[in-house]
Parts: sequence; C-alpha cells; structure tokens
Amino acid sequence: MSGSFGTTQSEERKAARQDLERLKKEFNFLEPDRGDLDSPTIKWRFAKPDYTQANLEYMKGKTKNHPAGSLELVVENLVKRWEMEASHFQDLDQWTTINKERLCAQANGGKVFTAEETWKVGNYNWLMAGCKKDLYDAEKEDFESSHRHFRGAFTKGFPWEVLEVFSGPPTVSFSWRHWAHFTGQYMGSQGAGELLEMYGFGVVELDEYTKITALNIYYKPDEFVEALKGDIPPSQLSMGKALVGSGCPYVHSKVTGTPARSSGSCNIL
Repeated sequence: MSGSFGTTQSEERKAARQDLERLKKEFNFLEPDRGDLDSPTIKWRFAKPDYTQANLEYMKGKTKNHPAGSLELVVENLVKRWEMEASHFQDLDQWTTINKERLCAQANGGKVFTAEETWKVGNYNWLMAGCKKDLYDAEKEDFESSHRHFRGAFTKGFPWEVLEVFSGPPTVSFSWRHWAHFTGQYMGSQGAGELLEMYGFGVVELDEYTKITALNIYYKPDEFVEALKGDIPPSQLSMGKALVGSGCPYVHSKVTGTPARSSGSCNIL
C-alpha cells in the first residue's frame, strides 16, 4: 500500500493520468516522447518504467511549451529518450540514441567516459564525477546506490526541460533546467517539499544518423547537493538561471495560478 487512507499505487497512477490528460487538453501540452516502451524486444534492467507521475510533474513545473516539430522539442525528447535508455535498458546494445563505439561523455570538462562506462556507473555518477568528495563521492557509489539516493529524495520525479537551443545539428548547444520538490530523504537529510532547481548548458555532437557521439554537460553539482543537505537555502540555486535565461513564466502561472512575472520572449502555443 502507498499513501494515506489505503490509497494504492494504481489509484495514484490513475489520478495522475487524469491530471496529465487534463493539462494536455487545457494547455495543448505534449507528453514527452521516450520511444516505444511497450516493445516486446526491450530487456529492462529492472522493470518497465512508468513515467505518468514524472510527466505530470514535468507539465506542472515546466517554464517552456515548445511547439510540435520545433528544434527545442526534438532536442528535449532526444535527451529524455537517452536518459530513459541509460536508466532502464538492460543491455547497451539496445540503446538507439547513441553511437556506442564513438560516444564520449563529460561533465564540466572533467573525466571523459565511454559508452560502456556510462552504462556501468549510471548517469548520476558520471555527471557528478567532479563533485567535491565530501559532498558526493561518485567513486564510492554504483548505479543502484546513486539512483536510490535521488529517487529517494525526489519521490514524485526529477523533471528536466530544454530552455533554449543555440545551434542545430550536428553540434547542438542548449540551455536547460532540472527541478524537483524535495519530498523524501537524501543521505539522512529530510525534505519538506521545497523546490530545488538546477540550471546548466549542454553541447551534443551527432553523427550522420542523428546518434549521439559526444555529450558535454556544464552545471554546478556542488551547490545542488549543498541545498539537498541543507547547507545553503534552495533560493540560492535559482541564481543559476541568470546564466542561461529566466525562461517563460506563462505556463507555470497558468497551471499553478501564481502571477506571471515580466520576462523576455516566450515559446507558447
């Protein structure tokens, strides 16, 4: 059983699906495309994931509403599909988003990871390989433990969105936002539902088949972990938006009912 008053996970999932469909209809939102998760050929690392709650949190908290067919949406879906494959596919050979012989992944100019290495250690560990070891020691974590830490902290999901694309294929550069409500526990630190936001920049190289050959991510993981541990206030993380753009407040204000702040151009349908 999950939740209060005997609410089952299936009932929570059904309610989340209803809310998700309402937002899609009311605001013309598009659900993220992570590929055919029902394909019988997929071998799952653990079990087939259900993205209903994650997609709902994404729709409720995103600051952009990229039109169908836009480069921004294509890039966003490519990254989301890559993340799904990295997190849930059992075998590297199943990945459709990468050129596994050529892939190089790097965060903040640090260690370069091959496709095999990223599959083995998991996204959290290669992305946080340069984090101060007293905050997060990626060498002491494995795939399972790293996912357990962050899924335990963000019980309703850890949404991600593209803010702006600056160059198209084969070299795609873009700014992004990652956010979540800290509703669970992280290494002994108990969340109180506060919003934690992370901003950064990415450069992705694609081959002639639009498969990823290089992935370079730039952001500040130390500050994010400090906020998780309560060492700095969550509001300090929002300062990162100045580096990548403030995003569009319209979508969030329509969903939550909070007043929209003035800002620059918005990508709204």
